Amino acid sequence: MARTVVDLDARATVLEAAERIAAAPPGDDVALVVAPGAPVMRSAVFLEVLRGEAGPRRLAVVTTDGRARSIASSVHLPAYASIAALERKELDPTERLDKARRAAVASTRPATVGPPRFSPRRLLAIASSLAAALLLVAAIALPEARVVVAPASQPLGPMELVIRAGSGGEVASRTLSAQVTGKVTINASGSRTDEVRAKGTVQLENKTTDDVRIGKGTIFKTVDGTQFLSSSDVTLPKSVILPPFTLFVGKASVGVDAFVAGPVGNVAAGRITTSPDPSRYTVTNSEPTTGGETRRIPIVKLEDYDGAVKRAPDALKAAGEEQLAKWTRDPHPNEQVVQQVLVRQTSLAPSNVDLVGKEVASFDLTVSGTASAFVIPDAEPKKAIVSALRGSVSAGNEVDERSVAFDVKSLRVGDDGVTWSVTARGQQVRSINKDRVSRLLTGRAVRDAQAALAAEGLELKRLDWVPAWWPLLPLLDTRIAVQVEAPAIRAGP
Repeated sequence: MARTVVDLDARATVLEAAERIAAAPPGDDVALVVAPGAPVMRSAVFLEVLRGEAGPRRLAVVTTDGRARSIASSVHLPAYASIAALERKELDPTERLDKARRAAVASTRPATVGPPRFSPRRLLAIASSLAAALLLVAAIALPEARVVVAPASQPLGPMELVIRAGSGGEVASRTLSAQVTGKVTINASGSRTDEVRAKGTVQLENKTTDDVRIGKGTIFKTVDGTQFLSSSDVTLPKSVILPPFTLFVGKASVGVDAFVAGPVGNVAAGRITTSPDPSRYTVTNSEPTTGGETRRIPIVKLEDYDGAVKRAPDALKAAGEEQLAKWTRDPHPNEQVVQQVLVRQTSLAPSNVDLVGKEVASFDLTVSGTASAFVIPDAEPKKAIVSALRGSVSAGNEVDERSVAFDVKSLRVGDDGVTWSVTARGQQVRSINKDRVSRLLTGRAVRDAQAALAAEGLELKRLDWVPAWWPLLPLLDTRIAVQVEAPAIRAGP
């Protein structure tokens, strides 16, 4: 009959050995070549399980471990020190040929066909095997365990990264756009002086019996010498005496303008008292003269206009910021607006030709343009930063996304999108496959669990198993529940 040789290393468990036996061709005998110290050879119960898995096929053990060969012999399983010894069906010369060993050798001989005989020893062996099988079933089916592990962590970074949103970037985005208008108000710094003469009216009285003609431009004065000019021709009627000695004085009024423009011509009533011919008529003003002033007329200079033009971009930027605030307040489900606005100037009015030299105290310069902003997913740019960090983790590790933090060194928004320059840091942790952890612990001694996990870069947080007196973890990986606990977040530098 053909034979299949199954090599098992020093970590081989009963489950691994059973799987290898089951995978052997149905018609082949099976020889298990087992490294010294393998868990599969620690218990006679395990070997009974393997015998059952082999079924009608002949099963033999090849190992240099003398104790393991003795355990195999105790359950009547042929055991040899080498493949050559197996081929020759010869005993290990260093072994004692006890009854168990003789029975193991005898079991390798072809069975002879004869009438069945009742044997108390055989009945006892069957009962022992049945008890062992029951014990094996209990050992496999009853134990269960719950293990809590945490992956080991290592610092990741800090790293300098550049993340882009827009066409060809790592972050998807869409654009918001709106027309915006800003206004610059500035006072005119140029001026010219416009002086206005004071005006009033004087009253004239004739001191003669002749009509007195007073021509336009006649000068009248105040005591302190302020001069006024008559604004029109006037004839002062003569004074007459009617019998019996009644005097009628000839009177007339005429408008006057101050000779000197400005507030100096504003004089109080009764101040204009000097006429150019005091012997012929007198002069006085019953009302004050008013309206004399020096006016400053503002004028827009080219420097004023140029200053407004320089301030126009700031005004347009402020209008863009207001629009950005409005976009931010608007609802954007699962999105966020990048807090920087791009503003492009399109027009400026009025022009300097229309404004320079104009007599106004202040003027408004209107600047118009387009404001643009970018909308990105809520998870960005952190999601893209995490993705970039994954390229730097060690083999078998992964990025702990909870630990990722970053500082934005600069943020630039342009026509092509958004660019972040960031310093990122975090932790990398060991990747955990729960099935692998349960297989790793299957059949191990409880005392060895922590060391086995540490070799895989895992920290044992808690281990509960039942029955508590059983020294081994369950033989079935499905009876081991693995729970992963997140590692602590380490404070960054």
